[in-house]
Amino acid sequence: MRNHPFRSALLLSLAALPLPPASAARSTTIPPPGSAYIQSIVVDPSVSDTLYLASPGAGLYRSTDAAQTWVSIRPAQDLNRLYAVAIDPIAPSRILAGGEASGLWRSPDRGASWDQAGLHGISILDIAIDPANPNRVYILAPEGVYRTTNLSEPNWRLVFDYPFFLRENRQSEWPDDPWLFTRFQKITVNPHDPRTVMVGARWEGGFHHSDDDGDTWTHETISEIFRRVDLVTFDPVDAEVFYAATHHQGVFKSHNRGRSWLPMNRGLEPQRRTPHYGALLVDGLAFAPGDSDTIYAGSDFSNWKTTDGGRSWSELDRSLTCEFARSFAVDPSDSKTVYAGTNVGVYKSTDGGQTWSSANRGLPTREILDTLVVEFDGEDLEFAVVRGRPAVFRRSLTHQTDWVSMSWLLYEDATTIDYDPDHRELILHTTNGERRSSDGGFRWDTPSVDYASRQISEPDPPPLQDSESDVCNLPVVIQGAVLPDDTVVDPLYQRPPYISLQIVKASYPLDQSEPLWSTCWDRDLSGVLTIPTGLLHPDEDTFLYVEVRDFQLGTLTGSAPLHLCNGNVIAVQVSSDRSLDLGN
Repeated sequence: MRNHPFRSALLLSLAALPLPPASAARSTTIPPPGSAYIQSIVVDPSVSDTLYLASPGAGLYRSTDAAQTWVSIRPAQDLNRLYAVAIDPIAPSRILAGGEASGLWRSPDRGASWDQAGLHGISILDIAIDPANPNRVYILAPEGVYRTTNLSEPNWRLVFDYPFFLRENRQSEWPDDPWLFTRFQKITVNPHDPRTVMVGARWEGGFHHSDDDGDTWTHETISEIFRRVDLVTFDPVDAEVFYAATHHQGVFKSHNRGRSWLPMNRGLEPQRRTPHYGALLVDGLAFAPGDSDTIYAGSDFSNWKTTDGGRSWSELDRSLTCEFARSFAVDPSDSKTVYAGTNVGVYKSTDGGQTWSSANRGLPTREILDTLVVEFDGEDLEFAVVRGRPAVFRRSLTHQTDWVSMSWLLYEDATTIDYDPDHRELILHTTNGERRSSDGGFRWDTPSVDYASRQISEPDPPPLQDSESDVCNLPVVIQGAVLPDDTVVDPLYQRPPYISLQIVKASYPLDQSEPLWSTCWDRDLSGVLTIPTGLLHPDEDTFLYVEVRDFQLGTLTGSAPLHLCNGNVIAVQVSSDRSLDLGN
């Protein structure tokens, strides 16, 4: 450890100097920091202290003491890149796991022994088990969906041929390395109707679904806009309600089994580190048991919780010191106990997400390059800079806590850490220069991306008329909204149309209806809109509802009332923002 004159603990061997206080001395009982990139974390429904996690780098782990310690249970020594782990819902001692070029592995005894269950050499993106018939298993792979109806003697069949779909319906160039762009996709089985299977789409946008156990598939979009859905999940209580987590456009909710969707992003903040992809990548949706309005989710800026079914989101406490939880799991016997599998390891909360502690003991340890002990608010804290990423960890010497990653938005290697006592700031020396923190390492001054200015486009307003009858003859004009600017994003995401326009009932979406009419515009939310008046009735309130794909904020929404006047349609000006909440 390098010596710094301003450190509160100097490990010098000169007898003439006083020793540091015992509370500030570095403990030798705490091992080095541990961490892993967690893609999937699940809780055993029959023994809630037993958990499993899959890591694309560390392999497969099990905990039998509620995440206090983890033990590697890799099916084979060289299987480090595992992406999926699933528990048989009827016989929880049987678990399935798979990852990159691994095929499917099966254990009858919670990971004590393993055998292969077929698909040799196939990359496993995700696993879904029919809750009513656990012998029916679906595997999501880069080439599509495999299914078996007898897991004891697997008879795998490719029931959704993705290359064939692309050949018939290709709409964009395929990435050079498709594996890198598919690992976030999920496959899910509807617990209310297990014949319904959902798969997140890729560069065609939307999602694929089957209503006959995977025999036939239909491709669906969300509001006619390119929205890549990674995960479709199902309300555990209301069979009509689905949720979709999208790749950079936030969360969407359907009240009619996926036939139409509304964005549910109020309170979510967009990512700020790169304009390359867009705004709001959301993943890891998990419901609290017995409370389908309480949902946990992670994004590529922070982690979130809703207690009103997605109508509003609040940021989870900063003691969850990572910017992206890829997977959440809630204890089925205690809704206050929540686990977060993140890009820097595992966290645990016992108070419904109000506070979090690291739970990485047993995961791969990190090589410490430098340490620093400082006092913050009467507490002695030790910081460790480690090789690789996450780059910096912290623990309390006063309270003898374990290490926790303090690498929020630090996508760079670090070498040393110092402290500026004049400004009470930590100084982390990284490969890209200094990063400073004034709050004990929770947030660092990582630079935000400067997006290009959005262009404003307004049509000429229609001429004003004097008489009431003339006003009734005005066309529907949309003006004052922005032109979505996609010049800063990767060409793979430059996929117009960016504007969705719909006519909906006043009771939509809670009446489970669908939009009465819809259309889309490529880029410019301004101009004259011709609406088929036969859809409207004088005694029924209807609205023009608009969604705009925004590459900085995600999805902007707006609405305006429509009514008939002398047989013609009238609408007020539509202004778009993120606060629309139809049906509530």
